[in-house]
Amino acid sequence: MKPMVPVDLDYFDRAPMRVLVSATVAAPPATVFAAFADPADWTRWWPMMHRAAWTKGQGGVGSERQVALRLFGTFEERFIAWEPGARFAFTMIGSTSPAATQMAEDYRLTAVEAGTRIDWTMAATPSALGRAARPVLTRVLRRMSGKAFQRLGRHLGG
Repeated sequence: MKPMVPVDLDYFDRAPMRVLVSATVAAPPATVFAAFADPADWTRWWPMMHRAAWTKGQGGVGSERQVALRLFGTFEERFIAWEPGARFAFTMIGSTSPAATQMAEDYRLTAVEAGTRIDWTMAATPSALGRAARPVLTRVLRRMSGKAFQRLGRHLGG
């Protein structure tokens, strides 16, 4: 596992690479957030994720978890936003992936008539390999997150 440079919430506005995806899930924001807050639940709906567990704390800013995704590697994450029913964000602090030196994800939840709108941002500072693979990585990440949110909706009964 190689260390990654942690970021703060301002990074989402200035990152050299950003992937944005929005989706609506037929469940209230509190229910969606509860699914996000349970690491083991992610393996049921996030494509290729086969392991996720808390390594420090059990949620909240400063808590850490480790996740493993087939083909993408293992990531150590530290939470930088934890607003139940509203926002869930983390920065990567370590990874086996050679694609980026900095990386973070931000999930914003908004109540809408149909349930919850999820606005997901993946922000990164790609390595040389990541810059070369950027067009493919962007398409794969958009497709993977779109499928994840569809699967999350089914998982939550919507």
